[in-house]
Amino acid sequence: MESLYFSPMLLGLNLMLASAIACTGLWYFARPYRGPGLWMGGAWTLILGILLFMGFMASGSKLLNISGNAIQLAGEALLMLGVYRFLGLPPPWWTVPASAAAMSLALSWHWWVAPINSEYLIAIYATIGGLLPIQASLVLLRAPGESELRGVRRFVAVALGAYALVTLARAAIGLHDGLQGIEHADVTRSFSYLLPYNFGVPLWVIALVGMALMTMRRILADSQRHALEASASAERFERLMQVANAGMLVLRDGQVVDANPMLERMLLWPRERLLGQDFSELFVGEAREELHALLTSADGQPHDILAMRDDGSTFAAELSIEPLAGGQRVAEIRDVSHHKALENQLRQLATLDPLTSALNRRAFQAQAEHELARSARYGSPLSLAVLDLDHFKRINDRYGHAAGDRVLCQFSELCRRQARSTDLFARFGGEEFVFLLPSTDVDAARHFLDRLRESLQDVRLDIDDGEGGELKVSVSIGLVSAARACDLAQLLERADQALYRAKANGRNRLESAEL
Repeated sequence: MESLYFSPMLLGLNLMLASAIACTGLWYFARPYRGPGLWMGGAWTLILGILLFMGFMASGSKLLNISGNAIQLAGEALLMLGVYRFLGLPPPWWTVPASAAAMSLALSWHWWVAPINSEYLIAIYATIGGLLPIQASLVLLRAPGESELRGVRRFVAVALGAYALVTLARAAIGLHDGLQGIEHADVTRSFSYLLPYNFGVPLWVIALVGMALMTMRRILADSQRHALEASASAERFERLMQVANAGMLVLRDGQVVDANPMLERMLLWPRERLLGQDFSELFVGEAREELHALLTSADGQPHDILAMRDDGSTFAAELSIEPLAGGQRVAEIRDVSHHKALENQLRQLATLDPLTSALNRRAFQAQAEHELARSARYGSPLSLAVLDLDHFKRINDRYGHAAGDRVLCQFSELCRRQARSTDLFARFGGEEFVFLLPSTDVDAARHFLDRLRESLQDVRLDIDDGEGGELKVSVSIGLVSAARACDLAQLLERADQALYRAKANGRNRLESAEL
């Protein structure tokens, strides 16, 4: 124990143990960077080999001698492979078993076949251990990589190269002593054995420190690069916020933390008031209930919502929300009131008569088929009436088409005003109109239509005929009711027949027909 205490091996073991602990800390804090994991594994493997060799010295076990030296070389090989891993190169894994196997073969020959001069064994060990750092040194100098690491890579390459020279010098001394027939009784006191402990281990520690600096330099370079990218990304985002033709805002915990000028113009809110404002305050009360779900999902899909300006006015908006880092959200608000108005206008053009605002023939037929099917399914009554303004051609001929259009519009307004919400009223063309009355039998329909006809008689239309005259209009009506399933064509045909009878019987009257 006293000899071990004064042996350089103990000092070397302590230095290697400190290096292994440092490599473990480097690996833990440098994750997920590749390389430090192999450096840690190699350092602990090397320590295991030294401990096994110390066990051989204490017990004389041949297996401990073989395994200790083989595992030490395997640890050195793993450390070197970490350099390849750090540089993103495929590591030559074969060097680990090859190094351990070569040393194991030499020692096995020594112990069980023919004894070999211990200086030769030292030369073999040192040659293998010297070639490993040379590989790592060369790859550090030649392999492409980040320009920021060029200086520290050279530092590590020089340290490893110096360590390799010391180790190969040890091999040369061992070979020389072996050729001279010199063999030390205590190999631990030979110059070739002590050389790496006095000079190699410090260089080894310097190389490990350089590897740690290399890792830290990469982390710093990546951090700087990420910071620059984040800054550039933030600048691009800010510019997009400024030039976007939609209202853009950044949210954190449901509050506005940033907004672009377009949002100010859209909502008429000054930016100072927008910042820190609860996001829900930008929308009407009914729409606020949807916001929590939209903020949570942040699906990026457009959703229709009703937004509110600072003056209390509202407008149709399209809201889409995307997630940002750190739990933030970016929201885009577009004013789609013009598009909605255009959609409504197009929808009306597709379904309404442009002059009278009554349903057109196509829309009426589509909705009437639905009502007929519902009436047949539930067995409810249904009535259909065809209305035709009396002597309409005379109005056009005497007063002009502008007056005729006014008559049509006024009649349509009267009918729509008196109709129920479930009734269908349409203009079929010219002066002919149609009423479909769901859930209405013939008596109820007759009562409603007679009241409508009488109301029309009370309407007076001022006509600019130069004499200050008034125009009186009447209507003839053909009515048919259906208590059983039938199609629309049948109803229209029978209602037309009833209308012809009303005109033939003097006009301004209602005639009914049965199916």
